[in-house]
Amino acid sequence: MGPLLKRGGPDSSHSKEGITVDFLESIHERAKANKKRIIFPECRNPMMLRAATRAEQEGLADVVILDNREELESIAAQNGIDLGGVEVVNAEDMEYRADLAERYAKLPGKILGRKYVEKSMRSPVYMALVMEAVGDGDVTFAGLETTTYELIMAAQGIIGFSKDVVCPSIMLIMEIEGFKGDQGNLIGMSDGGINVLPTSGQLAGIAVSCCDSFKALVGKEPRCAFLSYSTDGSGTGEGVDRVREGVRIARENRPDLLIDGEFQADAAVNARIGAKKVKRESDVAGHANMLIFPDIASCNIASKLIQQFAPSRTYGPVIQGFNQPIVDCSRGDTEETIYNNIAVSSVLASFGKKA
Repeated sequence: MGPLLKRGGPDSSHSKEGITVDFLESIHERAKANKKRIIFPECRNPMMLRAATRAEQEGLADVVILDNREELESIAAQNGIDLGGVEVVNAEDMEYRADLAERYAKLPGKILGRKYVEKSMRSPVYMALVMEAVGDGDVTFAGLETTTYELIMAAQGIIGFSKDVVCPSIMLIMEIEGFKGDQGNLIGMSDGGINVLPTSGQLAGIAVSCCDSFKALVGKEPRCAFLSYSTDGSGTGEGVDRVREGVRIARENRPDLLIDGEFQADAAVNARIGAKKVKRESDVAGHANMLIFPDIASCNIASKLIQQFAPSRTYGPVIQGFNQPIVDCSRGDTEETIYNNIAVSSVLASFGKKA
């Protein structure tokens, strides 16, 4: 697989409205070149419906909307949306639901019993996940109406975790205008949505998943920094010890990855400050493009501050750790964000079942 950044990085990319467009264009091109079947169980929201139909009509994905056709057509007509080309699967089709339950029951890796699965498919999100599990779709795309917790629990019950995954996690990729670091302006961040206070082992697992997802999407070698209020022991406390142990575990589990820390945020991303604060050789200090935050609060706050204060685009959140890919929208997403994340989900699905 060739690199995503077609002209070699931020210095050689052109701009549109101040944001580099190479990453987004390359994601769209890869999605179109290897279209995936994406299931949408929440398209009564006109914004989601418009983004999904646009993705179908512009060739980003093969879109499947799980809903009642007549009711969906009424919503589309009221909002001037053309459903041309979009496949609509009736969520109330009992014959199809029975077929799904039967095929799911035959899966060697099934998690839940048939009776529970049949009942669970009263929820369109559960039905979409069962469709994905049996091969009737490649990605489940939800989150405008379903909370992250509800989506995670549904996916855990229907699809299950990938082998050796410690915990599910979330990664964002932030594309930040004007950032001049030699690592480029695409920065991965995790975990701002699932793990409230991850253990050292969970931090290590999150980092490994993020590095794999970042490389799959961006096409660049991840340089992964574990963040803290301390750099190389300049501070003390349980939080610092937890992060330092996470670094050790991650390095032990994946010695092929560039992982280092603990670093304060400026020492992680600013080469001048990294060289000043880190008094040893490090391939990551000052050059990090993948940031592992010590808890849910710090990542959530940091990512939302960037979105408010800096011209930027956000890709994701990418939910990691499941046997098959799922995408969790933010309820603050725009139509354009949803449209772009449809392309991201297609690219992730191209890398097999593990997202």
